[in-house]
Amino acid sequence: MSASASRTVIALVLAGAVAVGATACAAEQEAAPTTSPTAPTGSATPTPTATSTAPAPAEGVPIAIGCDELITPDAIYDYNPNYSLDTAYAPADGTEAAEVAKLDGLTCSWVNQTSGVAIEVAVAQLSDADLTALKNKFVTESNSVPTYRVEGYFQLVDAAGQADAFDGPYWITASSADFFEPGDAEPIIAAAIAGLG
Repeated sequence: MSASASRTVIALVLAGAVAVGATACAAEQEAAPTTSPTAPTGSATPTPTATSTAPAPAEGVPIAIGCDELITPDAIYDYNPNYSLDTAYAPADGTEAAEVAKLDGLTCSWVNQTSGVAIEVAVAQLSDADLTALKNKFVTESNSVPTYRVEGYFQLVDAAGQADAFDGPYWITASSADFFEPGDAEPIIAAAIAGLG
């Protein structure tokens, strides 16, 4: 066999091998199932979720009396003669008194002229549904006080005693650094209940 004939045979063998390899690859591609590309899990578009509707805010009925009628000067004097009405009082944001103010309630403060400690008292008149929601909140977050003669609660909040009581349609809240225990707030709560009639 001549050298040129040898090269021709080798070229044909190589061409055949390439053709067989190409055919095998094509067969594998045809046999493989086709799938559409999918986005990775982390980049999938989030499915919108249903949002719950927030309950309607509580609405209060305006309180028609003033601070001197809610707790009379005599009642404050009997509690502690050093306390006097703070006519420039405005409740601090984030307090229960501020919440009462938003409900058209009455907010009052008496200041001890010796120590400077204040007693803040606020009253809101609410619907039965709003009162029930508040009572449920206090049942889980505060301590029940049976001695208030009405449904009452007491807890320490930032070194101040906070008393909450419910009488008829009224929510009464009182707070002071002078309230160390439920009994300290009892005369104030009793005076407010009497003032509301």
